[in-house]
Amino acid sequence: MRKLILVFGLLCIGLTLCAQSISGIVLDSQEKPLPYANVIVLSAKDSAFVVGTITDEKGKFRVDKAAVGDILKVSFIGYEPYVTTLNTLDALTIVLKEDAHLMAEVVVKGNVPQHKLTIEGVQTNVENTLLSKLGTCEDVLTHIPGLTKQRNGYEVFGRGAPIIYINGRLMRDGAELERLKSSDIKSVEVITNPGAKYNAAVKAVVKIRTKKVQGDGFGFDVRSSYCQSENVDLSDRLNWNYRHKRLDVFGSHGYTLDNGYYPSTITTVVRTDTLWNQKLEQDTREKAIYFKNTLGADYQLNDSNSIGFKYTVNFRHESPKPNNISSDVTADGVFYDHLNTLSVRKENYKPAHFLNLYYVGKVGKMDVDMNVDYLYNNSRDNTLTLEQSQSRTSRTVTSNHLERNRLFASKLTLGYPLLGGNLSAGAEYTYTNRNDDYINPEHYVPTSYAQLKESNIAPFVEYTHMLPICQLTVGLRWENTRFNYYEDGQHVPSQSRSFSNLFPSISAATQIGNVQLQLAYAAKTRRPSYSQLSNNVSYGNRFLLQSGNPLLKHEYIHTISLGGAWKFIQFGVAYNDRRNAIVFWSNQDRNSSSISRLTFRNLPSIKNVMAKLAFTPKIGIWNPEVSFLMKKQWLNLQTDIQTYKLNKPILKFVFNNTFDFGKGWIFDMESYFVRKGNDEVGSMVSNTGAVDVSLSKSFLKDCLTLRLGGTDLFHTVKEGGTAYTGVMETSQLSTYDSRQLVFTVTYRFNSARSKYKGKGAGNAEKQRL
Repeated sequence: MRKLILVFGLLCIGLTLCAQSISGIVLDSQEKPLPYANVIVLSAKDSAFVVGTITDEKGKFRVDKAAVGDILKVSFIGYEPYVTTLNTLDALTIVLKEDAHLMAEVVVKGNVPQHKLTIEGVQTNVENTLLSKLGTCEDVLTHIPGLTKQRNGYEVFGRGAPIIYINGRLMRDGAELERLKSSDIKSVEVITNPGAKYNAAVKAVVKIRTKKVQGDGFGFDVRSSYCQSENVDLSDRLNWNYRHKRLDVFGSHGYTLDNGYYPSTITTVVRTDTLWNQKLEQDTREKAIYFKNTLGADYQLNDSNSIGFKYTVNFRHESPKPNNISSDVTADGVFYDHLNTLSVRKENYKPAHFLNLYYVGKVGKMDVDMNVDYLYNNSRDNTLTLEQSQSRTSRTVTSNHLERNRLFASKLTLGYPLLGGNLSAGAEYTYTNRNDDYINPEHYVPTSYAQLKESNIAPFVEYTHMLPICQLTVGLRWENTRFNYYEDGQHVPSQSRSFSNLFPSISAATQIGNVQLQLAYAAKTRRPSYSQLSNNVSYGNRFLLQSGNPLLKHEYIHTISLGGAWKFIQFGVAYNDRRNAIVFWSNQDRNSSSISRLTFRNLPSIKNVMAKLAFTPKIGIWNPEVSFLMKKQWLNLQTDIQTYKLNKPILKFVFNNTFDFGKGWIFDMESYFVRKGNDEVGSMVSNTGAVDVSLSKSFLKDCLTLRLGGTDLFHTVKEGGTAYTGVMETSQLSTYDSRQLVFTVTYRFNSARSKYKGKGAGNAEKQRL
């Protein structure tokens, strides 16, 4: 076998050495690089296809097997094709001219943010559009079709939370989106079917590319926000940057005061030998203070090679969290008990540390991208619960929860031009060590001292080649995981396991007239979070407990998608089959049917289809965005009570409007409406939606910006639903202080973006922690 591999390698090297090649760069009329332009070589005899490729992110290309006399053709949507006969094999500089006829068709009036398909997803151009004037990257992302801002980040409709890259570096802190000016953004790309080079647990990716910054010196920007709802929230950030020749040193310091108010109503119906009904009225208030600090440096060894580090330390202080719950319990329709429960939760966090080291460069024709990450955090949670019963014995429950996480991760990616295409190969390794202790002195729930260790190694390969009819990308990723569970220091074989999986992917992108199309398939996984795998049992009240399930299997997900773009219209459809789907579930206590334990389980399969249609024209000073999204699943859920048909689709309508009045005045209104439907083992409790508005004014050549806005003006955001699990039916309706008045002041002095290129490693593992 080794001899065969050696012979194959020598043969490939021989072919590469014998073949002639040609390289060059493709630019637009403003001499800016054009990434992902199609470059093909045609035979001089009969114009038959010889070889093809696409330009990289810097507009550069290289093709083998070219010969003097062959025909070179370069094309890119929105530009006139470039055709020439190769008189020499010297490096070429090709400038494409805009297709005036096509550009006139693309817009309604004036220019419009172009949406185009790349080899991975759909890219929205931000530079020189109204999106570049909105303020921050956060404001831009809310106007990207299919991308929705949530309380704790962003969501790609139907695909969940994406990982976000800024100039190829994985975003660790959501504050980076707030720090990044919209005017510095070049483009945003949304990938809904990531290939083999991404962790198999990653189902959506957002890539943000910024414009190149010139010049040296010191710069900073300061941003302060005041939010008034039922509570006051504050956010203050200072970012600084010093650049001299090839050295770039940067840092950021942030302070956040977050007050939360979360009332909710929960109703549970348990059908066992007795019909148990419990209605809980819950009132939770939280107050947290965050201090986030980052220091880093980047040094460019030359134009193609750079190294750097980034260190982040976060301090978090939580005030005691009071939680009041009033519960009425009936048995077979007859009053059984009334509980008043007061829980006071005190959380103590030690400083959380994160370190990233990276090298990005070029060795000959080979691109090298290497990252090493280390993460450490430690927290302790002490909760005192006073449970007063009207007709039974009252209880006092204390619990201590200690959690400590350590993660080491590394990733190496190599890229090389091969046989007229581009080959990317590499490997990713992660090692996680987690301590998870839960102590209950009164023994209402078991005391547990757990340790979870997991290692994962994942080699991958991906090859892209230009064919006569399409751009073809084929990838394969193999992940080998070893998971070991320890209880009280002893290894538990029944809860430990090892497994290996292959995750293939393939995509084909083409253009028919003005329509760009991409057809893709990928196999993915969803791994249980460590809290879902935990054996710890948390106390809610004497009728409700909560725990993980150490025996959960990983999901294996098949996804087929078709996406396209035409002028200012985007469309797409995707089909998913989730094997061993992880869902919320409940089990009854063996000794008492009145006690329910909320946990998780695997279902054999959940199938769903998602569709998207978006319009983003420009009409004078008005830039509307209209999106229609749909998600429909097929699930006949069999419980111990009955079979539920959970097939009703979820429909979402988005209507965003931005007006540019000139002289720095921008008005923005964002709105959405979601019609309730079924998702996994439940259904949404009601229709929901929101309307946000803002007005901003820039001064001093955009150095100073004032913004006044309001979120969820009509206080219509609702969360919750009804879940059908085991013998329990649970309904929950939650609201929070989402209606806010927000005033933000931003000042920038010679601010410059960091050149930092570290991408990070073990990204999906960090999300599980």
